[in-house]
Amino acid sequence: MFVKVDPPKRETPDTVPQVDDVVDDAEDGADQEHGDWAPESVGARLQRSLHATAWRCRRPLLPHLIAGGVAGGGFASQAITAAGAVSAPGMATILAGLAFPSAFAAVKATKRHRRRLGHRVLLGGLFAAGWLTLAPYGIGAGDLAVLGTVEVALAARWWQHVRLGYPAPQEPNVEEPEVEPVNRATQIISDWAAYIGGQGCALPGSALTLPMPTEHGYAFTAQLARGKQSLRSVVAALPMISTGLEEPLEHLIAESAPPDPVTGKSFPSRCRFQVVTRSPVTGNVDFDGPRRDGGLIGLGPWADGSGEAQTRLYTEGSMWSTVIIGETGSGKSRVAENKVISALSGGDTVYWYLDPQGGASSPALAKHADWFGTLRDAGDMANAAVAILDARGEENSIEGWTGFTPSPDRPGLLIVVEECHDPFDQPTWTPLWTRIAREGRKVGVALLCLSQYPGVKTFGSEEALRMNVMAGNTIVLHTTSNSAGQLMPGLDVDPQTLPNIPGYCYVQGSPQTGTRTAPFRNRNTTPEGRKDLAEQWLARQPQPRLDTLAVTATLAAGTAYRDRHTSTSSGRAASATRVEALRSGALPEDLRAPQPTPARASVGEMGKLIEFPRALVPADLESTAPLAPRGPLSELTGSRLAVVQAVAAGATRPKEIEAATGLKHRQCADLLKELVASGHLTQPRYGRYQAAA
Repeated sequence: MFVKVDPPKRETPDTVPQVDDVVDDAEDGADQEHGDWAPESVGARLQRSLHATAWRCRRPLLPHLIAGGVAGGGFASQAITAAGAVSAPGMATILAGLAFPSAFAAVKATKRHRRRLGHRVLLGGLFAAGWLTLAPYGIGAGDLAVLGTVEVALAARWWQHVRLGYPAPQEPNVEEPEVEPVNRATQIISDWAAYIGGQGCALPGSALTLPMPTEHGYAFTAQLARGKQSLRSVVAALPMISTGLEEPLEHLIAESAPPDPVTGKSFPSRCRFQVVTRSPVTGNVDFDGPRRDGGLIGLGPWADGSGEAQTRLYTEGSMWSTVIIGETGSGKSRVAENKVISALSGGDTVYWYLDPQGGASSPALAKHADWFGTLRDAGDMANAAVAILDARGEENSIEGWTGFTPSPDRPGLLIVVEECHDPFDQPTWTPLWTRIAREGRKVGVALLCLSQYPGVKTFGSEEALRMNVMAGNTIVLHTTSNSAGQLMPGLDVDPQTLPNIPGYCYVQGSPQTGTRTAPFRNRNTTPEGRKDLAEQWLARQPQPRLDTLAVTATLAAGTAYRDRHTSTSSGRAASATRVEALRSGALPEDLRAPQPTPARASVGEMGKLIEFPRALVPADLESTAPLAPRGPLSELTGSRLAVVQAVAAGATRPKEIEAATGLKHRQCADLLKELVASGHLTQPRYGRYQAAA
């Protein structure tokens, strides 16, 4: 082996000499400008290898060199003190004056190149200065052990970043390994600090901590600014968080943080924040059968894939109401169908269906309901439900029962009210619905309310009605109301901020229900190409009937419930009659606008205006109804007499008679039939009444 002997050359700090670069084969040698080729001895080769190894290890060995320097300085100061040249306090003062400024200078220099190591250099410098200050008083084995331990602890991070290098392989066409991407959880924490928690951002002063991988993404603990932010603040800021993290809104979940696992204490200034990177609710989530666990109804998977979103229908001694808020097309009625099908699957629930749109919201629910009605029947339905409340309350008192337990022989009654703002906003009906919501829980009567508008007016501006319905379950879908979140007290989620995805719901949780405030995807009961799916599932479920006590109690409110399947003036029969009349080109009587009452002849300055009767025509004779035998008017009392007197005073339509007498719609209709049959009233044409001559 030969080596080229060159003049000494100073290498720059960034140059790392390689052994293969200084040792070559002799046959490649040639006379060079700065030296001649000569044989290399074994000692020279060993010296050169040691030099190259030391140079390669110079940076990893830097903490050891510094610690060795500190130890050497300490022994030197101890020796000087032992020789009597300087006293121990004097030497300690000198070392402190030199060491502490040097430590701060080292920190300043380190921050220019490796800012993250600045605090470690500061701690190491202060410890070294303190160790040197105490060295003149004597150094023992324990002092050296402490110095070594501190060195290893503080240098660990340095050794993570500064690793021993190796010569690069000389193989040609070797592909460089791919740079490992930044961990997504780390990136989310960094983006939160920069775009969410910074000053002037959506949640200034907040931070994400404790990242934890989940089956479908990452979970964090969000530490909020105490006294300034809460879970509601995070939920309201989700649209801004979405843009800050560059994640779709439907992939973000904020909910209450679980209690501390050690102490069991809850921290209101913390919340659980999840980023779903592999959503389990993307695409179609179709209904595949009822899901009922005791009294809990499963509606669909949580957005983070952690299980099934459930709402309560029955708990021990109680039956709970539900409100569903969402704009047109958001899937409210599909959620109602889902819940009703699962409720019926237990064989212990009966449902009534009230739809001001004539059953168009859910034809399946209208077809299979124990009682279907439109807005015209809302008063009858509310009065019948209140009658059941009274009867079952009295039954509980007699039997000593506390609360309600459903069974096929005594089923719960679920009243589904579509567009509930319409019937709830009627002044004469609002107290009835309020009483049902307030007292129905303990006697097995509950409301399932649906509306597009999330304001208090949805509940007839009646706080007791709103509060008692929301105490059960609250489900929110997307709406377009600009102030939706502020109009319904107790609602944490602003419906306007929810993704406009059919069936994407937020369930309002509470400590009382044990339910999460988190999004889920409702299982669609009308998937593409299966419009009759809900009707098929409803037809398969048990169809119990109300108990005899409840059925009999409805008669206290009239015969509307008894005649619900035979009457042509209410329910599906009335709707069918109106549709058939419209198809034939005739406007049904109850849809006609009331005609103005002719003005009476007035007395003028020139005399009295007299209206002369016209000649009779055959049509007048045909329309005259035969008089039925009747008893004397003095036999009539109470409501019957009031109806006859109202008709005699000029009230000819049922609505006018109801307004004049104060009777309920069903009671008035029954009395009119009875009085026509007894001959006290006549009905010259449909929907018109007059007193018999």
